[in-house]
Amino acid sequence: MKTTTHLPIVTLLLLISFASVNAVLFTPALPDIAAYFSITDKSAEQTISLFLVGYALGQLIYGPIANRYGRKPALYAGISLQILSCFLCIFAGYIHFFSLFTFGRFLLALGSGVGLKMTYTLVNETHEPKSASQKLSYLLMAFAITPGLSVMAGGILNSHFGWQSTFYACAIYGFILLFLSMKLPETKPDKDINALKIQHLIDGYLSQFKNMQLLAGGLLMGGSTCFVYVFATLAPFIAIDMLHMSSTTYGFANLLPSLGLVTGSILSAQLVKKYQQNLIIKIGIIITILGSIMMLISILLNMTALMMLFIPMMFCYIGLALIPANASIIAMKNVNDKAHGSAVMSFTNMGFTTLVVLLLGYMQSQLLLMPIMFIILCGIMIMFYKLATAARYTSL
Repeated sequence: MKTTTHLPIVTLLLLISFASVNAVLFTPALPDIAAYFSITDKSAEQTISLFLVGYALGQLIYGPIANRYGRKPALYAGISLQILSCFLCIFAGYIHFFSLFTFGRFLLALGSGVGLKMTYTLVNETHEPKSASQKLSYLLMAFAITPGLSVMAGGILNSHFGWQSTFYACAIYGFILLFLSMKLPETKPDKDINALKIQHLIDGYLSQFKNMQLLAGGLLMGGSTCFVYVFATLAPFIAIDMLHMSSTTYGFANLLPSLGLVTGSILSAQLVKKYQQNLIIKIGIIITILGSIMMLISILLNMTALMMLFIPMMFCYIGLALIPANASIIAMKNVNDKAHGSAVMSFTNMGFTTLVVLLLGYMQSQLLLMPIMFIILCGIMIMFYKLATAARYTSL
């Protein structure tokens, strides 16, 4: 039985995009960070990989904390860690200590990872499946609005105030979200005193990892999430170093993919009123394939940077916006323990993304790498889609 608890939409929008903003706001500054610490571009790219490792691990931490102490204390813990980590990254810059900087990025990921996990928990606890899908579709517009704006802001901040200013901006985001979270209602008044006991954790997570529908849905979400982080990892070096865009121009150009996510999120929210989740996901994958092929052709024809990167990415994002909200509903359909279930789903999502981004570190950066990766990811998403829907119908 779902509650009628009201969750402020602005808080949820900022919460669901918390980690993605922290992941990408500094990306326009990556070439400058590489020069500042006297490291290679590949080493700078690995700060995104390390962030994703922390992000994925963080998904498993907050479920038990939220069950033991409540949803709000879990939020306070994660957001506070994010704020402290921002200042650690800034301090590492002042003393020119890159290892401390990367450690700060890892802690930043652990802290900001609370946003995605707790958003899915709160929405699935307080809404019926169809209503939850529609709510999440609108919430996913945050992935369009806030990360896109944050890359633009990161480009401007980096150009005028240096790379460290991007971490001051992330800290301000954390303070705002901490204040807004204090006004959220507590959706779990009954605490589980056994939630943090080792055997309880093992049993709880093992039961969820045996749920094939949950895993396949999480992996499908991971396939779509990969596009965001592959683009965030490769695009700054392709656009700024290879195609000679300024970091400010790069930031503004990122509004085009954001427009695609806004369009796709609105489309998803409307389609869910009439169609089943599996059909909407299928449409999303087809649109994403077309966008990936458009990018490949534009690069082969040596067109402008906008046509090679940002306009095809806009079409990819229209399709990708149809996938996560609907895949999450399929994944969570038969999960009773929403905290552990959403933790495993988010871990699977971000864990797969982390592996893909880590794999990029072993590849030679070139213009064709991104569209080729995207086409391969589309094939993988088709496989996960078949697994998720097959498991769904098997369980009915």
